[in-house]
Amino acid sequence: MNVELDTLRLHFGRFLVALFWAHVPLLALVAVLTGHSPIAAGLGGAALAGSYHWLWYSRGIAPATRYLSAIALMGEPAILLILLRGHGWQMDMHMYFFAMLALTIAWCDRRAILTAAAAVALHHLLLLYLLPYAVFPGEGNLGRVILHAAIVVFQAAVLVWLSDRLAESFERNQRMGAEILAKNEALEERTHEAEEANRAKSLFLANMSHEIRTPMNAILGFCHLVARTDLDARQKDYVGKINHAGVSLLRLINDILDFSKNEAGKLTLEAHPFDVRGAIRNQVQLVAADAEANGVNVVTQIAGDVPHRLAGDEMRFNQVVLNLLSNAVKFSEGGTVTILLDVGAEQDDQIMVQLAVRDTGIGMTAEQQAALFHSFTQADSSTTRRFGGTGLGLAICRQIVEQMGGSIRVDSAPGQGSTFTCRMSMSLDDEADAARLDVPAQVRGLRILAADDNPASRQIMQDIFSDWGLPLDLVASGDEALGAIGAADDAGKPYDLVLLDWKMPGMDGMQTVEAMHAAVYKGARPRTIIITAYGADDFVMGPGSAEVAAFLTKPVVPRTLLDTIAEIVSHKAAPPQPAPPAAETVPMVAPHLRGLRVLLVEDNEINREIATELLVDAGLLVDIAENGRIACERVRDHGETYAGVLMDVQMPEMDGVSATRAIRERWSADRLPIVAMTAHAYEEEKQRCFAAGMNDHIAKPVDPAMLMRTLDRWLKAERPAAQPAPPAPPKPQGTVLPDTLPPFGLQAALLRVNGKASLLHKLIVTFAATYAGAPDELRRLIASGQLPDARRLAHSLKGVAGSLELPGLQKAASNLERLLAAGDTGQAGGAIAELEVCLTPAITAARSLTGGPTQTAPAAAPALDPEAARRAQADLRELVVRRSLGARASFVRFAQATGLSEEERARHGVFQALEKLDYGAALTLIDSEGATP
Repeated sequence: MNVELDTLRLHFGRFLVALFWAHVPLLALVAVLTGHSPIAAGLGGAALAGSYHWLWYSRGIAPATRYLSAIALMGEPAILLILLRGHGWQMDMHMYFFAMLALTIAWCDRRAILTAAAAVALHHLLLLYLLPYAVFPGEGNLGRVILHAAIVVFQAAVLVWLSDRLAESFERNQRMGAEILAKNEALEERTHEAEEANRAKSLFLANMSHEIRTPMNAILGFCHLVARTDLDARQKDYVGKINHAGVSLLRLINDILDFSKNEAGKLTLEAHPFDVRGAIRNQVQLVAADAEANGVNVVTQIAGDVPHRLAGDEMRFNQVVLNLLSNAVKFSEGGTVTILLDVGAEQDDQIMVQLAVRDTGIGMTAEQQAALFHSFTQADSSTTRRFGGTGLGLAICRQIVEQMGGSIRVDSAPGQGSTFTCRMSMSLDDEADAARLDVPAQVRGLRILAADDNPASRQIMQDIFSDWGLPLDLVASGDEALGAIGAADDAGKPYDLVLLDWKMPGMDGMQTVEAMHAAVYKGARPRTIIITAYGADDFVMGPGSAEVAAFLTKPVVPRTLLDTIAEIVSHKAAPPQPAPPAAETVPMVAPHLRGLRVLLVEDNEINREIATELLVDAGLLVDIAENGRIACERVRDHGETYAGVLMDVQMPEMDGVSATRAIRERWSADRLPIVAMTAHAYEEEKQRCFAAGMNDHIAKPVDPAMLMRTLDRWLKAERPAAQPAPPAPPKPQGTVLPDTLPPFGLQAALLRVNGKASLLHKLIVTFAATYAGAPDELRRLIASGQLPDARRLAHSLKGVAGSLELPGLQKAASNLERLLAAGDTGQAGGAIAELEVCLTPAITAARSLTGGPTQTAPAAAPALDPEAARRAQADLRELVVRRSLGARASFVRFAQATGLSEEERARHGVFQALEKLDYGAALTLIDSEGATP
């Protein structure tokens, strides 16, 4: 079937319908003009038109329709020939035969043409021999008939040849079209594969860059620390060279990270108001040292109509400015670099910012400029050897400005320098004084002093405080700061806050802090913030560090500075908080929620027992359902009695997601909150739970404090409180836990069961009885093709291992679960062997608890004081909120109160965040996880 050829035939067949019916009035008119009956003539034409129309309607372009049309086409001139007999135009009607015969070529079917030719021949024979009186009365001429026949034969032959060529052309076009479509599909597939490969490459680069940055930061940090120790000249030279090489490598890694993030579609832009002039001043300050070393004069020219504040991604804007400035300084030794800022077209609330960086450096040829913004490309290979660099900086700039709706170009000539011009779209900040309005009331009345030896830094600080409408006193050294503080104290107007640059000639920031601490003042000693462009490790460990309220790094972000000041002042003004009542030694839900009934849906016995104990201790009544099907039945029959549902996700018969969907058909999220409890902590799993209708998600192993906070958020006390819980059955006595039980993390596991040694003892023993044969069972399930059951068993084992603090076993079970979810049974065997290696010592240790005599007192249980742990955690959070350098020492006290080992402290998320001075991450971990390991 040729679609294009059939389409042509369809159009031609429709045209013939109109043509045949158009002949009916034509034949009637000719009959009137020649003295014949118009009715008879019209009926003859209608018979031809009607016959064709009926066949066209019923058969379409089928061969029968084509053959009939060929005969009908010859019938039209035959009728006209009869009507015009004896008329001078009679012979001209023979030309109409040839015209109608030519029409048949549109069918592209030689059989239709031959049918029409045969009809012409039969017509002539009919008129010559059977009805000679109709056309040639007394003049029948065989010779003329033969002549006409020869002409018809010749025309038919030509039409057949041409029709065959047309049909072949359509067939050839169809084959070519099919081939093109096939090649396009193959090309699309290859393009998709290439895009996926490129995306995978970019993701790999991004991941690797992140992994490399961690040890690189350590290398640079320790180089800095070593440089502060007593070294001879050669050692200082070596350390300096290591540091310089490390900085160069870190810049390369950062370039690769940014480039690969954008390639992978992970580079996103933010938008918030910022001071454009201040941003440029900060970047100029960052290149000041290199400019001075290269003898480069940096000049800034900002047009007067540039708004003071714009809304955009300040960090990415700074990145573009710094990249262009660094390149200009690098390539303009002994010259001048000029940075120009102007504005272009303004539309609605959008404005096009034009940034230009002009240098008097080495310049570039047209060929070098053409490849300049491509990835991993510099002007030529000698550029890298002479000046260094990755060749990614300008490619990243291009990516950023294009994401900001702009463009970047270069104008340059060899020996005449270069001008890089980029245009970026930003929003106008309608609330230019927003920073002033947002200043908290308690900050407005402060007396603040800032000390920095760099004039540009002092000007930046002055501009920031001017934007806020706050007075600021400025000095240029530590000695001047001490003098100003003493004079203000003598005058009875002491400073509330002092901002000190760390690196200053003479007395640096930390030495100034020590001197302030040693001095005696009439009024209160001012709080101190250290501002540094270096790492913080030196003064964190140095004397006087406890006197520092917070630290900030250069370039100072105004919003961060204001938030830090507000936190310090709020802490100073806040009244002391009463200690939590000593009676509450375990995490509990809010008092107004106690006595409510919840439904726990969990198929694993050990996890079920842990969760039940936590919930009962929290003041709740608990009903149990072993899988989703039972849970649906319980909610159907007693849904009005439940204040909430805690739902496991991986369960036999009906999983938690399916059960939630079924429950949501009758119970809305407001009326019956459902919280997922699963060993899956992946974002995809959370979104799957939320999409099913769950209210929240808690990852196993469950942290008791986080569980209570979640329940406080979702449970509602509007339901009638359930009857008080009956007295709990007596706990088994005489169970003893040793101080250590490798590979179990007993200290952390005890925290998960609220310090109940007897319960943990029972859970460990149950674990040994339940999972000793897990490897063999997993192999059997896989061999019999029961992958969902095998995956569920691995998932259950992963959750239990997390609750009992068996990290190696938890990781091995998680790896096996992932392989089974992907259907990869080939690697599952090796994963089971790895799991068995981790499981065997755990089973052996667990069984050892049942082999000794039973004692009467749990004296060997770890002696933990939950109240002391609670107070230590509260103290830690308070110092983190204040961004205090004393937070690390507070974490040590918290770790001691909770019984963490040295190894557990080192891998604790809060400890690692504080080591990086990332107070935001540390606070998030404390609030979301209660700082538990």
